[in-house]
Amino acid sequence: MTRYLIWLSIALLFAIASLPSAAQAQSFGVSPAEVTIDGLLPGEEAEFELAIHNHYYAAHTFVLSTSHPWERRPGRADLPDDSWIGFSPQQVEVAANSQAAVRVTLAIPSNQEWSDRDWEVWLGVTPEEKEFLVANCYVRVLVSTGTQAQAGSNIGLIAGIVIAVLLLSYAVYYSRRKAKPEHQS
Repeated sequence: MTRYLIWLSIALLFAIASLPSAAQAQSFGVSPAEVTIDGLLPGEEAEFELAIHNHYYAAHTFVLSTSHPWERRPGRADLPDDSWIGFSPQQVEVAANSQAAVRVTLAIPSNQEWSDRDWEVWLGVTPEEKEFLVANCYVRVLVSTGTQAQAGSNIGLIAGIVIAVLLLSYAVYYSRRKAKPEHQS
C-alpha cells in the first residue's frame, strides 16, 4: 500500500509539473472589444484605434490579422475582401505591463455594389511567440454602408431647374415687351 501511495504521489507531481502555470501563460487584452461603423459610403474610409494591453512581466510582440467570424450577428455577411482593412503597424512590440496603440483603416471601394450592406469581420491579435499557452483576442467590427448618390439621379433635377429658368426668363421678356407702349410714327 505504501509503495502504491509513493507511485501515486510521483505521478501526481509529474502531472502538476506538466500543467502550464500562471507565470507561463501570456496575459494580454485588446480594447475596444467591438467597433461599430455606420453609414460609411463606398469610396470613403474609416479609422479607429485598438489598444493592446500587455499584462505580462516581459515584452511581447503581437501580430494583427483579419478573421471571418464563425458566428455572425443576424443580418450580417462576411466582409467581402480582407484587403479593405489595413493595420499600422501590422506587428507591434508592447513593453511589459504597458499598452500600445494600433491604427486600423477600413476603406470600402467606390462601387455602387457596396451600398446599403451590413458586414462583420473580426480582427485577431495574436502573440508572435507561441511556446506558451496562447489565447487569441478578437475584436468584432460591424460595418454598415450608406447609399451613395448616383450621378444620374441629379440629371433630372438639373434639367428641371434649367427648364424653369428658361420659362421664367421668357415670361419676364414677354411681359416687358407687352408692357412697352408701341411708338407711333
